[in-house]
Amino acid sequence: MKADRKRIRVDSLSRVEGEGGIVLEIRNGTAAQVKVTIFEAPRFFEGFLRGRSHAEVPDFTARICGICPVAYQMSSVHALEKIFGVRVDPSVRDLRRLLYCAEWIESHALHIYLLNGPDFYGLESAWASKDYLPILTRGLGFKKLGNDLLALLGGRSVHPVSVCVGGLTRAPRKKDLMAFLPAVERAFEASLKEIAWAAALPFPEAEFDTVWVSLVHDEEYPMNEGLMGCSRGSPMPMEDFLSAVQEFQVGHSTALHAGIRGKEGPEPYLVGPISRLNLNHGRFPSEIHNAVNSSGITVPIRNTRMAIAARTVELAYALSEAARLIRRYEEPEKASVPYEPLGGEAVWVTEAPRGSLLHRYRLNEAGRVESCTILPPTSQNLAHMEKDLRLFVERRADGPVDWIRKEAEKIIRCYDPCISCAVHVIRPG
Repeated sequence: MKADRKRIRVDSLSRVEGEGGIVLEIRNGTAAQVKVTIFEAPRFFEGFLRGRSHAEVPDFTARICGICPVAYQMSSVHALEKIFGVRVDPSVRDLRRLLYCAEWIESHALHIYLLNGPDFYGLESAWASKDYLPILTRGLGFKKLGNDLLALLGGRSVHPVSVCVGGLTRAPRKKDLMAFLPAVERAFEASLKEIAWAAALPFPEAEFDTVWVSLVHDEEYPMNEGLMGCSRGSPMPMEDFLSAVQEFQVGHSTALHAGIRGKEGPEPYLVGPISRLNLNHGRFPSEIHNAVNSSGITVPIRNTRMAIAARTVELAYALSEAARLIRRYEEPEKASVPYEPLGGEAVWVTEAPRGSLLHRYRLNEAGRVESCTILPPTSQNLAHMEKDLRLFVERRADGPVDWIRKEAEKIIRCYDPCISCAVHVIRPG
């Protein structure tokens, strides 16, 4: 009897950052082959940071991504300050957190309304239907606010230049920051309604058990600080997480994959908004708790298609937190503190919009980089994406080829992959 065989290819993923595709092969209702093919050229950031002064690192790492440069700056600068024993002024800590809020606002708005949102309306793009334009307009308003706040705090909205070891190159005047407060407060009130909108989108049944990983914090929803939390096990110091994770190369990807070390090999895990929300939902203010509960969102979220809902909750949180930080802001006497460069090694993790971003640096006695490791969220999620696709194919192998192709692409978009961030290094196999 002739075997039932379907071969499905997406040569170039749309509405994602970077270059990648999908290859699926189904034989007799079984997923014989599942690959997220990453063919973008590796960029060797770890390599060209070697030998450079620590002072150059935050600006160089900001160039890794045009959507989440703050995350790369923050993970690097915190690791370096850990080596040097630097403690910044509390107002500077708040400004850094506010800068992170601005990045979450613009990045989440971009993904929710322009990249992922059209999938739930059967659209090829956010401009494909006039009926979608009111939704798009709301999203562009949120994104503009995030970009404008980034420009004030970071000097420009893309690849900001204000972050430095020891603090910031400059602090904004209080009156300039307070001028943003009315717009941020209005946006927060509007964002609470967006939670209900996202929760009501038509999500396919796709629940499955997975390992959630993100920072956890006793006092705040984590962005810059905390322990590494995991749904299986106790929280651990950041440096221990690097030992718990195994990176590995696959032949169809110029990006490394990652998994939690185990007796049967590395196990896929999930970073990003779903994991953060599942592990930290108790840190939301009451207005967001009420909006989540009334929307019908149930925590923990076990359906990766609901990532858009989790991002919408985090969009509201970032606006709420931004308003809180602006209200209490007092200009610091100095935007940065002096320090002495030292040799040493440190690991730091912050929460990029797409998930946990780990940086490790080893410096010589002159404060120059001897080696470094950068573990981006997308490379951590790649193995989980393939697991997600495999489960989908196993469940819906009887569907038409064109439908499977489109649904597979939607699954990848749920992760908001930043492929260019993930292709830092390739090891010859």
